[in-house]
Amino acid sequence: MTLYAVEPWSDVVGEMRGLWQAHFREVASDQERAPLDPDLEAYGRLEAAGALHVLTMREGRVLAGYLVALVWPHLHHRSVSHAFFDLYYVRPAHRRWTAGIRLFREAERTLAARGVRRMITGTKLHVAPSGRSLDVGPIFRRLGWVEMERQYGKWIGAW
Repeated sequence: MTLYAVEPWSDVVGEMRGLWQAHFREVASDQERAPLDPDLEAYGRLEAAGALHVLTMREGRVLAGYLVALVWPHLHHRSVSHAFFDLYYVRPAHRRWTAGIRLFREAERTLAARGVRRMITGTKLHVAPSGRSLDVGPIFRRLGWVEMERQYGKWIGAW
């Protein structure tokens, strides 16, 4: 049975770290130039400030997936609480049928319960090393999300 729960960052970060290498290898672009190096102290400060929302997906006691959102007012819309999705991941062995959809729906439910009015996230546009598309835009559209803008990146400086 799959269980979803909001859990404190400090309680689950150890388990999540066990999944980060696989998550990173699957979805990160430019892995050689931008190695996985999370700022755990910054996450701790965000947790202490009440700005982290961590939703876990468990099969029994096993962490099967997670979603981490940063919750605070948007700098341009300070009267509206926003959730900015930082990380979302479901282990490949647990990606059956609607696992990801249920994770996003539960995130919406739990974020709304804490007063969030708008969620913002992105999706990868490249393919995983396996050749699988990482674009989850169709899932977001199915859940009522709308595309708001596109992001671009450019490496600068010497390497």
